[in-house]
Amino acid sequence: MSKFNHLFKLTEHTDNYRLYTCDSNTARIDFVNDSCVRVAIYKNNASMLPTFSVNPENVFSANGRSRLDTSGFPMCNPEISENENTESFTLPCGITIELHTDNFLLKYYKQNSVLFADRAPLAYNFENEFGRESYHYITRMSGEKVFGLGDKGGELNKAGRAFRIETSDCMGYDASESDPLYKHLPFYICENSVGCYGIFYDTSDTSYIDLGKEINNYYAPYKYFKTEDDCLVYYVFFGTKLSVLQQFVKLCGKQAFPPKWSFDYCASTMAYTDAPQSYEKMNGFLQKLYETKLSCTGFYLSSGYTSIGHQRFVFNWNYDKFPNPKQFIEEFSKQGIEIIPNIKPAFLDCHPLYKQIADKGWFVKNPDGTPFVTEFWDGLGSYLDFTNAEAFDFWKSKVTETLLDYGITATWNDNNEFDIRDCDAQAAGFDKEIVSAGRIRPVLTYLMVAASYQAQMEKNPALRPFLSTRSGNIAVRRYAQTWSGDNRTEFADLRYCHYIGLTMSLSGFYFYGHDLGGFHGDMPSRELLLRWLQHGIFEPRLTIHSWNADGSATMPWSYPDIIDSVREIFSQRKQLLPYIYNCAYTSVEQEIPMNAPAFLYYDDENLYTQSDTMMLGRDVFVAFVFDEGAEDVNVYLPKGSDWYLNDTCYSGGETVQLTIPCASKMPYFVRSGCILPTDEAPYGFKTDGKIIFTVYPIKNGSFESEFFYDDGVSFEYQNNNCVHLNFKVCCDEHTVSVSFENTGETAFEPEIRLCSADERKLIVK
Repeated sequence: MSKFNHLFKLTEHTDNYRLYTCDSNTARIDFVNDSCVRVAIYKNNASMLPTFSVNPENVFSANGRSRLDTSGFPMCNPEISENENTESFTLPCGITIELHTDNFLLKYYKQNSVLFADRAPLAYNFENEFGRESYHYITRMSGEKVFGLGDKGGELNKAGRAFRIETSDCMGYDASESDPLYKHLPFYICENSVGCYGIFYDTSDTSYIDLGKEINNYYAPYKYFKTEDDCLVYYVFFGTKLSVLQQFVKLCGKQAFPPKWSFDYCASTMAYTDAPQSYEKMNGFLQKLYETKLSCTGFYLSSGYTSIGHQRFVFNWNYDKFPNPKQFIEEFSKQGIEIIPNIKPAFLDCHPLYKQIADKGWFVKNPDGTPFVTEFWDGLGSYLDFTNAEAFDFWKSKVTETLLDYGITATWNDNNEFDIRDCDAQAAGFDKEIVSAGRIRPVLTYLMVAASYQAQMEKNPALRPFLSTRSGNIAVRRYAQTWSGDNRTEFADLRYCHYIGLTMSLSGFYFYGHDLGGFHGDMPSRELLLRWLQHGIFEPRLTIHSWNADGSATMPWSYPDIIDSVREIFSQRKQLLPYIYNCAYTSVEQEIPMNAPAFLYYDDENLYTQSDTMMLGRDVFVAFVFDEGAEDVNVYLPKGSDWYLNDTCYSGGETVQLTIPCASKMPYFVRSGCILPTDEAPYGFKTDGKIIFTVYPIKNGSFESEFFYDDGVSFEYQNNNCVHLNFKVCCDEHTVSVSFENTGETAFEPEIRLCSADERKLIVK
């Protein structure tokens, strides 16, 4: 054998997988379903760490799952033809995969055109031809577009750029170009002139992806992925952009359904809990809600509540700041506000519990068994090793004893990037096999979140847990929502956080948000704060959070002269909550993103230049103002639907000019062929709701629409104790006829009206 010349032989196969070997190298293809294949390239002696990302059966395992496991996959039997050194496999979706066994090169065809291919003459690092890491080189087509990779900054289209795939605690990052950020997610969707495909590299190791930044005289245009992992396991998905995304997230397990209260305004600030008079500050917050009549259902309690001196100690209550934590939590709960406390996975070396944990051996360790020590929040500390079963249970017990037993029902899992880069740092591992902690950083994050989730479930089994996590891999979506981290108080960050949010959504993180107003920097101006709020009311998480340079707190009432405008904007969020909650249910059950660029749903090239717009669910389309001092925007409407705005119906393909003052409610377009549920009750703090259903008809024909509603907190909807309306609407020249059926067990009589832009007669049957 010579390098750059590896002839693989088929050594084992069934109807739905094939195994090939060449000397010490093994290659495997699994036909996962009708439109997905898995490829694995590994040495015969590779350690192959387990996966925690792939989990189609949604079953928790502290040891993860073998990366070559096929349980829970539908699998398919492709049509196979074999020739000398060449095989081809035709999937039921119409994709044909051609394998050249010389150097194991795969080529993917759609309707006889090459969709993409492994780069010839060598795509994988079989004998260190490319260095020491695992590599995968594939072709790059001119004009292709790439979306995904988690919380990556810059424009939506990542083609031509390069990124590190790892997590970083990157406070004050530049949303246009800082990299890496908080998520570890080697998944992307690629669209070219032939079609779409997606690739997910199943690894927790630090990795790197180049989407066309590098060029080489000896090769046609290419892109590549490399990882410090000692093997390569990846999935390829085929279909539309939406179906590729849906296939990927279904492979990774079902996302958690957050309680309804988490979609209303949830407040936060570092300033309140950092202040010596935290309890008084929090009581003052309640008073301001009454004075300003703002709806609020949650408060993210920053880590200052755990302080001793200037340092923070997870699970420690500062009784000078909060003399009676249980009473404090009860007072907020009576006002309908859930406390969401900040918890961190590292213990400072002066933490009251540090010695106990060290003596038990529950920290990530050095080779000699002593705790691995690193910098963490104003001191030195050690990370809890969540691969250690006793440490996992210890975390659960402390979450319960210090938080849940006081009446708390939610957790904010923060600073959990596990910034461990030392090769000597060790974790207990899986099945008693010690593993380098740096190789499983996103797994440690996932297990932290899983431990918090289990504690919450065991304490309140009838309640859907609410968790937020800053870091993680795709697995955390099974338990928690996320956000874009410690952004800046700048107009540029407003625009680029919009892109980061949509990029997270295109990566499978459907329940996300931002620190509205910006987290780090000066107090945002009136205009910037209002623009952030106008944007935030259309995203799943609506939270203002700050750590301003002057110690001030960014709050809705930071500028008393604009509080009426803030209330107007917040009232629009409350009005949209029935629709937003319905979108959340659809997101969980059908894997439809809460937010997405319109090009995910519409085959319209013009939409790729409309990156300052987005869809909320499938029925609302909204444009934003991101430039200081601007008010006018030109909005191109997606072809394929008509679009309603107030008293006017516009055709798809039109461009509409809007004037959007920063101090006003936001205009938004509603898709023809839907029924939009809104809350039309008077807005205020702790006010009741009144849902009204508005029909936005088509010119002729029929359509259907669904609506879900439940108690908002329990799992009873799984027993059909909910409202589940199925509407059928028939439209002709003179009438719009609506019939409905409630298939849920909860009685509900909808109030239905026709949108003001339509003059036909409404008939409700």
